[in-house]
Amino acid sequence: MADAFYRTLKTVIAPIADAYFRLRAVGIEQLPRGAFIVAANHASLLDWVFVARFVPRPVRFVLTRDFFDQPALTWAYRRLGVIPIRDGAIELSAVRQLLTTLRRGEIVGIFPEGRITRDGALLPPEPGVVALAARADVPIVPVGVAGAFEAFPRDARWPRPRPVRVAFGAPLVVEAAARTDRVVQQRVSVELMRRIDELRGCAPPA
Repeated sequence: MADAFYRTLKTVIAPIADAYFRLRAVGIEQLPRGAFIVAANHASLLDWVFVARFVPRPVRFVLTRDFFDQPALTWAYRRLGVIPIRDGAIELSAVRQLLTTLRRGEIVGIFPEGRITRDGALLPPEPGVVALAARADVPIVPVGVAGAFEAFPRDARWPRPRPVRVAFGAPLVVEAAARTDRVVQQRVSVELMRRIDELRGCAPPA
């Protein structure tokens, strides 16, 4: 059910997004088979669209409950396979759902910053994505999205037709120690954000 709705919505949205934002991507060939986490910078409410557009298989994005619990949208989020998680808290039920999803061989989409930037600059990363990758024994694919802030910043009422570019990087393999070691989690999180920042500059030109 989730896959059918996801693919139908993607089929409808993709050509519109391609034309309106002149969407382009590089590095798609680096996406691994099997389960992995795709981790991108978060500058717009439409970042999930920009990333999912170029990932061939469905992506189960993580969304804070503040957005997920909106009555008008919850039904759609459920049908898209979105995984809700409480902002700023460790929610064991959500962690279990994420681990189950990855162990089924699916793809999870996470924005390591945890929230949308208000000025276009990268925010400090949350270490949860690294701990999750280590526990599930899956790689993290860093993604740099360029132009999303200019196209649709958080406080804008309507998207602007600005070019958006997406760059996928080489998978980052997370060491097992990151399951519980906070020092390792922080170190890998910083490296992940460094790669994401670098990829933002590697996106194809408009």
